[in-house]
Amino acid sequence: MNTPIGRLFAVVILLFALLVLFTSRWTVFEASSLNNNALNVRTLLDELKIKRGQILAADGTVLAKSVPAPGGTWSRTYPTGSLFSQPVGFSIAAKGEASGLEESAGPDLRGVQTGLSSIFGQLSPRPVGDDVYTTLDSKGQRAAVQALAGMHGSVVALDPSTGAVKVMYANPGYNDNNPPNNSSATDTTFNRVTQGAYAPGSTFKIVTATAAIDSGMYTPDS
Repeated sequence: MNTPIGRLFAVVILLFALLVLFTSRWTVFEASSLNNNALNVRTLLDELKIKRGQILAADGTVLAKSVPAPGGTWSRTYPTGSLFSQPVGFSIAAKGEASGLEESAGPDLRGVQTGLSSIFGQLSPRPVGDDVYTTLDSKGQRAAVQALAGMHGSVVALDPSTGAVKVMYANPGYNDNNPPNNSSATDTTFNRVTQGAYAPGSTFKIVTATAAIDSGMYTPDS
């Protein structure tokens, strides 16, 4: 190989290497930041074509599901309305907005794949999300709604043996099918159970009384 051809070959190889390097930047190294960029509407458009999984209560009641929408897209609907608004939350893919389980369990509901699964998953026609099964109890939730009728407050009930959340309700609430546009401390989307910073009040006396009895210095009759 003569010198001019060798130099030309080296330049071509260098340019090809630079091309691979710059394309890898956006497809590999900067892929996460690109997908999370608020100006990148492609992510939102892609998510509209994903059939998100269902969210179900402990008894099998469907709390959230996807229904067909125009243009081969999907939209979210909530059969129980405002009953589970705080724990379930809402998802508006077209706006990139979500809250509650719709946000925290979003990767599962969207069927996000990692590792080799993410590579072979590209061969499937359209992604389908996984269902999310909760420990929420429909009967207990309705009892909380009735107990707080006409009052501001919150109710949470846990299974003492497992810590499973059985009831989570705050009033005022909102309808998941028509969520408010903003979120603040006075807004109905504010989850008083998980976001409210309230003094424990008399409920903490149970803890202090138990500690006093365990110390051996006091008895239940003290």
